[in-house]
Parts: sequence; C-alpha cells; structure tokens
Amino acid sequence: MKAPRAFLLHGTAGVLLTLLSTFLGERSALARYPDIMGCESGCSVVATGWPLTFVRDYLGMSVVETANIMEVWFAADRFVWLPFVVDVGVWSLMSLAA
Repeated sequence: MKAPRAFLLHGTAGVLLTLLSTFLGERSALARYPDIMGCESGCSVVATGWPLTFVRDYLGMSVVETANIMEVWFAADRFVWLPFVVDVGVWSLMSLAA
C-alpha cells in the first residue's frame, strides 16, 4: 500500500515542479511550423521549461518573443509532449532522491 502512495506523491510533485519550471526563464529553440511561411524547415523561437523546453512560442497566434504555459491553453503557444514527459520523470526522480 505504501508504494502506490509514494508513486502518486512523487509523480504529482514531478508534474507540479515541471509546470513551475516554465517560469525559470526563456531560451531559444528550433521549431518547425509547416503552416507558417519561412518556418517550414525550422526557425528559432522562444521556448521555456527546464531541463528540456516543452512550451514553444507559436509565431502565428502568440505574442511575439514570449512562451507561456498559460497561452498553451488558448492554443497561442505550442506544447510538446515528449520533453514534458522526460521533465516530469526528471523532477519525480529528484523529488524521490530528496
């Protein structure tokens, strides 16, 4: 009974810390947006999340040069699942080690 509870606790901490990591600062990332002219083969955009960036600025709708987890809910920025899942794993392991 104790293992599922610990898994849930550290998993929740991992998700929370991952979402909070979007407020650490913004970096640049390469993103491909086939629907935006000039970005079909890739362009540099602002991204956030740590250690891997999982929220990326979407040049079509978002405020330029910003990446915000709140804008993901309105489809103004883009959310990338694979780096998010890796970040949750990293933060969960760090929570477990603490």
